[in-house]
Amino acid sequence: MELRHLRYFCAVADHGTFSEAGRQLHVSQSAISEQIADLEREIGGALLKRAAGRPRLTPQGQLFLSEARKTLLAADRAVEMTQRSLLGQVGTLAIGFFLWGTGGFFARIIREYRKLHPDIKLSLYEMHTAEQMEALISGKIDIAFTRPLESPFDRTLRAELLYRDPIVVVLPRNHPLAGSPVPIASLIAERFVLCDRKMTPILFDSIVSLCSSAGFSPQIVNTSSTWSGVLTLVESGEGVALVPSGVRHLRTPGVVICPLIPQTLHVGLSVAWNPHNEGPVQQDFLRLVRENKDRIQRTNGN
Repeated sequence: MELRHLRYFCAVADHGTFSEAGRQLHVSQSAISEQIADLEREIGGALLKRAAGRPRLTPQGQLFLSEARKTLLAADRAVEMTQRSLLGQVGTLAIGFFLWGTGGFFARIIREYRKLHPDIKLSLYEMHTAEQMEALISGKIDIAFTRPLESPFDRTLRAELLYRDPIVVVLPRNHPLAGSPVPIASLIAERFVLCDRKMTPILFDSIVSLCSSAGFSPQIVNTSSTWSGVLTLVESGEGVALVPSGVRHLRTPGVVICPLIPQTLHVGLSVAWNPHNEGPVQQDFLRLVRENKDRIQRTNGN
């Protein structure tokens, strides 16, 4: 049974005659009559009484009309939703993030996106960089606010750098160096607390290299798998830490964050996605991020 048959039948019921239904649908009266006759043969019974004057619905026609209207409404809804999906107006969007790296702008971007696209079901997942990469590959998330792509993910995923996050020094609040920029050479006698190398291998190695260029090897006394753990260890007096400045959003009251001299060490924050899963919804979100890139950089001190 074709939707056209249903539309013709409903048009006759709505407009009262074959000729008026034909005019409304821009087809001939004979075409309307033939299609409804085909419909009745397919169903196996009369839907209209074709007496002189206006055709009338049979009892079976009344029942069929009610169900035909529901079917046409559902079909129109399916077309509308599909068209809106193609335009990125409906659908789902899953975003991975780490709070300390996105605290300056993430909430505002999400609020703005929800306002612009109220019919998109938005899901947010806090996860480490390694988890984000796997989630992008598997399709669990569509967008990630993460570190710049590394091998092997840079061969599969795509990313755009949003800003570079300078490395800063975290000290216990009562530390003699607290409150002013800290030269790297002045940390030669300090105990260091770092984020576990398996979590941030490039940053870990860069910190060690930076200390080496200042003439010393850092005395690493403890590590943590999270930046919040690193801050807690510093607050507890375990040592000092070099961290991305975004970690300030996790700052505890017992520590002080100071600029590092020289300010040559940075880590990037990127927006990443899987091009194989990219669609209109992802494209709209990426467009919003790009439009706000200058504001994002200002928010994060770039």
